[in-house]
Amino acid sequence: MTPKLFKAEYNTKAEEFKKFLPVNVTLSFRSVAPAIALCERKYLIHLLGEALFNKLAGYYSTSKKRPGCLKELLALCQFALIRLAFWQDYDILSVTLSDKGAADNAGESRLYRYQSEALKNTLKNEGFDQLDAILEFCEQNIAHLPEFSQSPCHLASENSFIKNTKEFNNIYHINSSRLVFLKMRYFVTSVEELQLPHHLGDCFCAELLGADPAVEKYARIIPAVKKFVVFMAIAEGIAELHQMPTDKGLIFQSANAIRVSEEQYAPVPAAELERVRKEYTQKAERYMSSVIDTLKKYPTDYPAYFTFAGNNAPLSKHTRRNNTNKSIFLA
Repeated sequence: MTPKLFKAEYNTKAEEFKKFLPVNVTLSFRSVAPAIALCERKYLIHLLGEALFNKLAGYYSTSKKRPGCLKELLALCQFALIRLAFWQDYDILSVTLSDKGAADNAGESRLYRYQSEALKNTLKNEGFDQLDAILEFCEQNIAHLPEFSQSPCHLASENSFIKNTKEFNNIYHINSSRLVFLKMRYFVTSVEELQLPHHLGDCFCAELLGADPAVEKYARIIPAVKKFVVFMAIAEGIAELHQMPTDKGLIFQSANAIRVSEEQYAPVPAAELERVRKEYTQKAERYMSSVIDTLKKYPTDYPAYFTFAGNNAPLSKHTRRNNTNKSIFLA
């Protein structure tokens, strides 16, 4: 397999690699090339789309690279690729394979296990986080990169209230991890396709997706709609997988008492999972209640909703009582 965004002639002494990762000059292009090519196909083509990836590969292969969006995009992609390639093939690159089996390349100079795991985590996180930087760059420069409009990632974000890792992280902290966001995307999509139309109707959901969030009538409700989607997605993830969200999946993680750089993973007790699931479900429902209250307060601004719900729109499920200067208690 031959990479499209790295060349052997540019890496006789790892010259190109060293721009993005502090590797040794003895690193062989041939040893890492298959991993880079695999990462291009596995991550980058899905991210950019076939058309933009081919355009970028064509730009890279030209002898004179003019400054501009493609030059910046190429650097971002190469940064991500070299890290993801080393992370993905780390264990293979660490050994020599022969008809006698596998031999450790490092010999006595090999890393401790905790150092090796820390390095792999760094490569993985930096590589995936850079994919988010690539997405953001393409979205900001889509006028100069029109091919990106056909990217699977762009099309998916166009039809979602939660368009990227940053938006999810602003509502529920995931340490800005693209890996966590990718694992939660399935549940976000499920909530947006099934639960949200059940509450607001298909036509009104489509109106909100295409709306300018700066317009006052949409600014009143879209932030709460996004919070409903995120918190209900978390509740669905917990309910379906019986786990909590981390970059390794939906699990609980705790630090090892001996080495803080190592992590241990254990099943979450069923009672705790159910408590957290209910907590996030109730939180999501409170945000949806606030949306419906706002819709009913300004009915003329949201005709599409009332076409769906009629004049008997559901009442908020959450009791609110003003006890100011009153000795009234809710049992």
